[in-house]
Order: sequence, then C-alpha cells, then structure tokens
Amino acid sequence: MGALLLAACQSVPENARPITIAREAFAGEALYRGSLELVDGCIVAAGHRRAFTALFDPRVVRTASGEGIFEPPTGNTIRFGHPMQGGGGNLRENGKGRTISDIERFYEVSIPSGCPRNNVMRLRNMEEVAG
Repeated sequence: MGALLLAACQSVPENARPITIAREAFAGEALYRGSLELVDGCIVAAGHRRAFTALFDPRVVRTASGEGIFEPPTGNTIRFGHPMQGGGGNLRENGKGRTISDIERFYEVSIPSGCPRNNVMRLRNMEEVAG
C-alpha cells in the first residue's frame, strides 16, 4: 500500500520534446549562458530576464530519464535546471525579429502555441557548467 501511495504522489515528467530543425542552419551566434527548463510542455532556454523557445540541432533528443536533453554532436547531456552554456542566436526577441511563420518555414519546425512565441532562439554546442 505504501508504494502505491508514493507512486500516486510523484509528479509525472512533462512529455515535452526538443524542437529540432530539419537541417543544419545557423543564426548569428554569441555565447549563451542560462539553463534549460520545462515550462508548460515546452523546453525553453531560461535566462535572467525571460524564457525563449529553443530550436535545437537535428538528432537532439530527450534523455531516457526525462531529466534533460542529449546533444549527439557534442555527446553532452544537459539537465533541466542546471547551469549551461552554448552558442545561441536570437531569432525573435520581445516580439521583434523574424516572424513565427518565417522561422517555422526556414527551419522546418512547428512551434506549439503554448511555447513562448515572442522569444525564440537557436541553441547548439551546449555544455553544463559549474553554477
């Protein structure tokens, strides 16, 4: 009975999947430092000011445990909520920049309506760093 109660109290991990682009493509990149978080079913790059919907390289997947993502080109696992850095390029910030339809068409992605649409970034070559 105790195990049944414990299982009922555990939270179910969100089923968010990384939004991966169809082909290698770059945005003007700079060093991004922040963390990846799960917010309303979306994987977002969480900085000190706002959350960005993150677009990842092809083949980036959620880890088997659901606690982060795995980036095959680097071989790195990035856990949600842990400090990380990588190459980041803002495609849309505060509603300015490329339109969502342009981003979706160019990168061949579909950004779910629940994800931040005013802030979108391209993120790659990630690694966890000491906090």
